[in-house]
Amino acid sequence: MIELLSLGREIGVLFIYVFFGWLGRRAGILDAGTDRAVSSLVFYFTMPALTVTSMSLKISTGQLYEGLLILAGSLVLVTLSYLFILPVSRLLRVDGPAEDSFRFGTIFGNVTYVGFPVCYILFGKIGIFYAALYSLGHNLLFWTLGVWMICRRQGGGFRWREALNINVISIVTGFLLALGHVQLPRLLFEPLNGLGEATIPLALLLIGSMLAEKDFKSLLTSKLVYQSTVIKLLMLPALTLALLHLAPFFSPTGKTVLLLEMAMPAAALAPTVARKYNAGYGFLSRVVVFTTLLSLFTLPVFAWLARY
Repeated sequence: MIELLSLGREIGVLFIYVFFGWLGRRAGILDAGTDRAVSSLVFYFTMPALTVTSMSLKISTGQLYEGLLILAGSLVLVTLSYLFILPVSRLLRVDGPAEDSFRFGTIFGNVTYVGFPVCYILFGKIGIFYAALYSLGHNLLFWTLGVWMICRRQGGGFRWREALNINVISIVTGFLLALGHVQLPRLLFEPLNGLGEATIPLALLLIGSMLAEKDFKSLLTSKLVYQSTVIKLLMLPALTLALLHLAPFFSPTGKTVLLLEMAMPAAALAPTVARKYNAGYGFLSRVVVFTTLLSLFTLPVFAWLARY
């Protein structure tokens, strides 16, 4: 129990930033325009810098090998989640456009804005290294399978240029640096490292501001939001934990990163993508807010369970 509380405290520290973001939005210091600016700053500058510098480490052969396994694991786990949610959504009698939003919001998680900070605070830069490789597989499926899911009724399709966004490119670049044991020169590493360190507070402030934008009463009136939350935060991580017991080749760190990434709240970008394709972005916004709030309690539990 003491260990569980300790993990909860470590992860709970991150949500202090979320609270400050919420407070800033309520006080009128932050607004929708600020959110867009911060989101762009994180997406195009600080997140890629954090990814590259976190991979500019002295990585052992074993860690590189495990990183590849985590990359493969992310592709397998997200694909299995998709196969799992197909019959579940039918069983719950979710159909029409709501079915696409339900599946999209339940399968894909916030593996960067929340995943990176959690893995960093628990494991340091090796945690970011593993989380970035998980994110690579996850994001490739997000921008291909995910976008197809959300826009298929509108006759649209994904664009490869979106799948190959700057964050995917930075992950690939960082991994190649790690693979070749290439260390960035100090003149380049220090400014990138300083920029990357801003990712954690900025990303979490952004989530807090987003939470303050929503009406909490609307979160309590949607049965579908509850169902999506239970599957996203409890069922899929529990199934992942069971599968990881059948894969003893992961280290405790690798196992925990995989489990925590699968236990992340719904992807913060999901409503944005849905809005772009005129899909169910209102439902997805509620799912993002509700799962982000409840993940404060579920993430420490799964971080603790991963150690056994």
